Amino acid sequence: MTPAARVQSAIDILDALTPSAKPADRFLSEWARSHRFAGAKDRQAIFELVYTVLRRRAECAYAFSREDARGLVLAALRLEGAHGLEQVENLFNGAVHSPPCLSAEEREAFREAPCAATAPDWVRGNYPQWLAPYLGESLPHLLREMQALGQRAPLDLRVNRLKGSREGALEMLAKENIAAQGTPLSPDGIRVLGRARITAAAAFVKGLVEVQDEGSQLAALLACARPGQQVVDVCAGGGGKTLALAAIMENRGQIYALDANPRRLREMPERLKRAGAHNVQITEDFANAVTALRGRADLVVLDAPCSGAGAWRRNPDAKWRLTQEALAHYMAAQDGLLEKGAELTAPGGRLIYITCSLLACENAQRIAAFLEKDARFAPLPAAAIWAEGVGTPLPDFVAGDAPHVFLTPARSATDGFFICVMERRA
Repeated sequence: MTPAARVQSAIDILDALTPSAKPADRFLSEWARSHRFAGAKDRQAIFELVYTVLRRRAECAYAFSREDARGLVLAALRLEGAHGLEQVENLFNGAVHSPPCLSAEEREAFREAPCAATAPDWVRGNYPQWLAPYLGESLPHLLREMQALGQRAPLDLRVNRLKGSREGALEMLAKENIAAQGTPLSPDGIRVLGRARITAAAAFVKGLVEVQDEGSQLAALLACARPGQQVVDVCAGGGGKTLALAAIMENRGQIYALDANPRRLREMPERLKRAGAHNVQITEDFANAVTALRGRADLVVLDAPCSGAGAWRRNPDAKWRLTQEALAHYMAAQDGLLEKGAELTAPGGRLIYITCSLLACENAQRIAAFLEKDARFAPLPAAAIWAEGVGTPLPDFVAGDAPHVFLTPARSATDGFFICVMERRA
């Protein structure tokens, strides 16, 4: 493909992606399968341009005062600074499979694009304007956090304790020329340096490592699961935290993996087999499982569905899809799941509430509303659960006496996570 054809493909993808209900990563994967003529370098260039627009959409729209795909791509080329007007005119040349030539207005806009430094914070931070008050009440350094969310996320791996050690995993990766190092916070984490096809690596194929952000690893560690416990993973999904819990529990005890949408559980059996995890029971009948397990769990892990604001580094299109109605729906679902989690927790047991959200309305406010209704539960201090679950020194961004741990990209260099561990006292 010519460079101009790549640009036109990016415009076409953005045109089709906007009304689509599919996440960008799935949409692009399907596009690649249906456009076999696009080679690996073509796909990389096209997808990079698409993701640049998704990450910097507010800046792009502000720069050219346009929301259409062509205008956004033009603005992205301008903002990235690697393309002057002459180069862009060579790309927008009107040839077959190339974008139509620039209009006089587009040439003028390209020359006179406004300086982002004078733009409002929601433009500079690239987030929807309506979300500003929600984010502002959660993040004191809002612009810094949003700019961190606009960066490319690292590739993190979790070492499977059932199969080996972090040192052994690093050695195995090095043999395949995959540069990596230990993560600073999670004792089980590895951060891959540069690009690598991890799913083809021996360490992954043999189940020694799983792809999992360091923040998600910390959330699983902070559950403080112990061998021999009865654990319920209420929103198990693909099984990322279930697998981590099985390793922490040394395959002893029982984990019940539930999800209100059984389709989300379909990938788990293969992942469990690869990891060598034998203490997990996948239960597709959510309602009956909740009834059968009521009051029996030593530990209930509630990784609640949420806005996903903490994962916008990985899914930048999600912030533009989020609506006030959807946010309200998530909050109602979170309240309902907390009530179900409380039913499952045995006296003396723990209920851990996790979101990958940065919004207080999905995090601390949901916990406050829950505790007001159910006085049997009390949150445990962050310092205590960090010492018990993670075992490393408490980082300076975690307030030891706080009733939760709050991870953010700018503070902890992880995806955003909220983790609150509550103990049932009666």
